[in-house]
Amino acid sequence: MGFIVIGIVLVICIFTVTLVVIKKHSKGDIKLEVTPVCEGKNELDQAIMKIYFKFSIGNLAHRKKEIIGSIDWSKGWMPVCYNLKENGAYQKDRLLPVTNDETYTTFEINAKSAIDHLGQGEGYVVLVLEDPISTDKSRAGVILAVTANMVTYQLSDSTSWNNDFAVNH
Repeated sequence: MGFIVIGIVLVICIFTVTLVVIKKHSKGDIKLEVTPVCEGKNELDQAIMKIYFKFSIGNLAHRKKEIIGSIDWSKGWMPVCYNLKENGAYQKDRLLPVTNDETYTTFEINAKSAIDHLGQGEGYVVLVLEDPISTDKSRAGVILAVTANMVTYQLSDSTSWNNDFAVNH
């Protein structure tokens, strides 16, 4: 009788540990990380910030998918262009589409060339400080909408930086 109880407890423990390990490993499959990098100033003496983003879509990489990216930013900044690492290297910068909204725009991501076999990709958006504002901090956020098999997954992350550092860099 004691062996049966010990056997059942052992099976439950092994099952629980297996579920925890699987959950822990699958948790990191889908993620987005956003990082600002001050790039100095342009010829018009405007501060330049590159908002780098790295993402992973895990198992969704092996499904038919579409990806739309969007960025929002603090007032005073203006987006100039974006770039994606495609087929392992950054390509030429692309202009961001003009919208009526002054703090939000979207951009296209070619899911076939911008995502590697592990489901990972990266890119950046360039912002310039067009109208210096009186606030100390600015922010930018990136949102990726990944549609796979008619289900949309949304990844988002944001970052902030000190405007004094960007202007005086």
